[in-house]
Amino acid sequence: MKKFSFDKKTVILTGASSGIGKEIAKVLIGKYGCTVYAIARNEEKLRSVGKEISDTLFIPCPFDVGVYENWAEFAKKLEECPKKPDILINCAGVLPKFASVQKTDKEVFENVLKTDFLAQVYSCKVFLPIIKSSGGAIVNVSSSSSLCPFAGIAAYSSSKAASERFTECLAQENKDILVSSVLPGFVKTDIMRDQAASEKERRIISKVSADCHKTVKKILRRVRRRKKRIIVGADAHFMNFAFKFFPSLAPKIITGVLKKTKFSLFADI
Repeated sequence: MKKFSFDKKTVILTGASSGIGKEIAKVLIGKYGCTVYAIARNEEKLRSVGKEISDTLFIPCPFDVGVYENWAEFAKKLEECPKKPDILINCAGVLPKFASVQKTDKEVFENVLKTDFLAQVYSCKVFLPIIKSSGGAIVNVSSSSSLCPFAGIAAYSSSKAASERFTECLAQENKDILVSSVLPGFVKTDIMRDQAASEKERRIISKVSADCHKTVKKILRRVRRRKKRIIVGADAHFMNFAFKFFPSLAPKIITGVLKKTKFSLFADI
């Protein structure tokens, strides 16, 4: 099968101001010469990334991806642009504090669901016809947390599992384009910024996390090979294997290990 090409494509990229999204923008622009419509809430951070990467190919588009009307308005603006999107990559995501369901406010569930899942639904609803017309691709980033449930991440895991299943259904309905779901494990990004972790805990987590640039290279390489389900990281592969063959035991082991660390990060699970 012929590899998917990123060369000179026009890409809509959410979560582009930091983490995996920012790194994807760097590679797409630096290696493939893509034009990137870069989406995130923080306009200042987006413009800073644009100056770092490219003032011409990185186009800041600040808005809240969890609001459908914002996507509709964005689509109208793009109607006036000569370059129509070929690829949609959804990287936007928030990781709330680790806590039991009882200790997690309903507003946290709502915010995570909007950002990590519904934003993908909204963007696909709005841009799917355009992507199909160009024979392009849709890539939705989920998480290894959807591969194996454990205590303390109900909001995050649920939204990521919804993302994975949504993307798989989308792929079955649209076989004329490439639709991929990406499930990375822990990666060195700032996604832990809202966590109540000590500096020592953050250093330990960073040591066991995968390098962001290497992770992105693996993701894009597998997208080019037209892989529909992309699991990245040793921890993600372990979670996938463990839950597949030991569905009752694996969640207990992971939850037990987190509690035994005595990290303040996991005090409320």
